[in-house]
Amino acid sequence: MADEIPLNLRQLQYFTVTAESGSITRAAERLRISQPSLSHQLRRLEARVGAVLFERKARGVVLTPVGRALLPGAMAALKATEDARRSARAAAGLERGDLRIATSLSLALGVLPHALREWFVAHPGIEVTVHEHSHIDLVEAKLLAGEADVILAQHPTDWPGPVFDLGDEEMVVVVGHGDPLATRSASRIAIDDLRDRRWVLPAVSDGFAQYIEMTCAAAGFIPDAAVRSSGVGTLVALAASGLGPTLVPANAVPEHVPGVVLALDPPLRRRIAVYATPVNEELAAAFADCARSSRLAPDHVAPLLA
Repeated sequence: MADEIPLNLRQLQYFTVTAESGSITRAAERLRISQPSLSHQLRRLEARVGAVLFERKARGVVLTPVGRALLPGAMAALKATEDARRSARAAAGLERGDLRIATSLSLALGVLPHALREWFVAHPGIEVTVHEHSHIDLVEAKLLAGEADVILAQHPTDWPGPVFDLGDEEMVVVVGHGDPLATRSASRIAIDDLRDRRWVLPAVSDGFAQYIEMTCAAAGFIPDAAVRSSGVGTLVALAASGLGPTLVPANAVPEHVPGVVLALDPPLRRRIAVYATPVNEELAAAFADCARSSRLAPDHVAPLLA
């Protein structure tokens, strides 16, 4: 019927893996997602179906009658999807060969790993080479020189080739536990709260340093550097140790960060995309499909940004 909501294929995948595993814990491990995320997606599927699919037991889960009725159709839908993807990959030359990705340091840390996990599920025969650069000019130069096939970076403003939008990544501030901002009752801070602070900043040659400087300039000040580093992971570690605040994408914050993560008000976001030259449009589209599943706001940070 026209008013029916179609079932989500990823939720059907989560459903079938959980049914096969007989356990939310084991299914989450196989799918490489957190248990809360898996449970949330299963509840959404149950809401769409309009019935409970699993009966929770002390030692796992078992299918309800409705779940048993859904399972064959879910497996058939996933198989049909995989067959279609295999045919498309073969037509686009994605069954074998290599993929060369040029990206920024922050996205290589925060977005790329999850995207590549999805990529190797969909395209196990393709070898991947990653080129990480500190500035977008270097990233695009790699592509234009024919040394990379696709770019994962901030959404370009004027690009003549295909561009595949991935959504927004949100920025957060990291400080040490003893920082005055860490003990404030407000759930968010403003960039202006960092006006008189000494920062942990990216290296001057890093494109993200320019992004921070432009952000602070819009607030009417120039950030004062206490220490600089090119590594996003190093920036987080230094800030968490109490050397000063730093600004990083939320997806680059590790799950067990030793410091305090603070959200911004108003939120500060960057649009992310996969893009390429026209000759690699099919390859870029395939990689963008995998990158869209990446967590631009990972589970351990998402509640802070909600």
